[in-house]
Amino acid sequence: MKKYDLVVIGAGPGGTPAAMAAAQFGKSVLLVDKRGEPGGECLFEGCIPSKILENAANRYAMLKEAKKFHIDISGAEQIHWDEVLEEKRELVKKRAMGAIKQMEMLPSLTMKGGTATFTGSHTLDVDGEEIGFEHAIIATGALAHVPPFEGTGVAHAWTNANVFKEEKIPEEITFIGAGAISCELVQMFNKLGTKCRILERGERILKRIDEELALKVQQKMLDEGIAIELNVTLERIDGEEGDFTVAYTQDGEKHTVATPHVLIATGRSANVEGLGLEAIGVDYDRHGVKTDDTLQTTQPHIYAVGDCTVGQKFAHWASYQAGTAIHNIYAPRKHTIEPDKLSWVLFTDPQIASAGLTEADAKERNMDVTVEQYDFKTDARAQIDKEMLGMLKFIIEKQSGVIVGIQILSEDASSLSGEASLIVANKMKAMDVMKTIHPHPTLTESFGKLSQNIFMKMMMKH
Repeated sequence: MKKYDLVVIGAGPGGTPAAMAAAQFGKSVLLVDKRGEPGGECLFEGCIPSKILENAANRYAMLKEAKKFHIDISGAEQIHWDEVLEEKRELVKKRAMGAIKQMEMLPSLTMKGGTATFTGSHTLDVDGEEIGFEHAIIATGALAHVPPFEGTGVAHAWTNANVFKEEKIPEEITFIGAGAISCELVQMFNKLGTKCRILERGERILKRIDEELALKVQQKMLDEGIAIELNVTLERIDGEEGDFTVAYTQDGEKHTVATPHVLIATGRSANVEGLGLEAIGVDYDRHGVKTDDTLQTTQPHIYAVGDCTVGQKFAHWASYQAGTAIHNIYAPRKHTIEPDKLSWVLFTDPQIASAGLTEADAKERNMDVTVEQYDFKTDARAQIDKEMLGMLKFIIEKQSGVIVGIQILSEDASSLSGEASLIVANKMKAMDVMKTIHPHPTLTESFGKLSQNIFMKMMMKH
């Protein structure tokens, strides 16, 4: 039986950096993945493919808006979707091959394609081969969660795992759910001319995101012609590709929609079935493997990172956890993860970025906070770009004055998220931010201007 210092199951943004880091320390490492190549869902069916297609859709939409900037484009705008898909395939392959080349430079790291199942506390089976290990990291990611809807059409509906493989731009799509994945995709396809409809069981879209910012995105969707049906109870999905019937109830009334395509985006489920976790005493549920704040599972020598764990599910969070797990396995003093410093970007239009706590998070913790805002409609850069829908929010703990959270709504919120992350991670106050000199005219000036406004309000009280 072959034995390793560390076995890592899953080669996504959590598993791959964990395996490489351990190998750099000279440990013998086996990295196991069903695909047989690194990248995970983020690379193959998630954030990378979606951003490639979204980038094309956004630039295509810019052509239609050229007149706003006094530009006359003669002729009809065209998008060559087949070329966009080919670019997606090439970039995904390039990134996977790049990771493979990096791993080849680490002689103590072995990658193996196959399905891993724990057979004991220090052994697992990989497609019939028994493997021994001292430590293990579970990094198997998550899958699209499809609720047990009634109807023959459920099995034929799209999820994010297969929609990016479509060779033609769909004429019409009905989206089930209005979370992050759905809202990004619906705006992307709408810009490409697809007729889009959302069926959402809640009272608004993006229920886990700052309500004020989410409602502004929701209104923009409606203005763009996207149909949004809220407070929906989905009854059944019947039919097959090209000919679906969706039945639902809304406010006590029954409705039926005929649609050629259905995309289910109703959340994520941890990819933990079939690993044999129950046999070795590792606790888990649909939401993920249960870990402590050092990422140890209920078996002290087995850790878990990324989307397969209970909690937030982001690629960069998985990579951050990977580094923490490797440190905690091999360093004498353990580190704990710090979810209050997590930042993320939602690539809707406009984008939403967040670092640290939202106002709702603070209220759940009974924190005494104040919320300060800066409206981009007064901003020079926003006026120049003719993109004035947006705002910057600081969530400030009253007693300490520390900025514990920042939310941004902007066409380019992703470019502002780095500064927001640094402010929150370093527990800065408005006075600290005000001392930073921001270049003009840029949207980053908003951080300084909001801090100045906060300072002036404080001075007025004294």
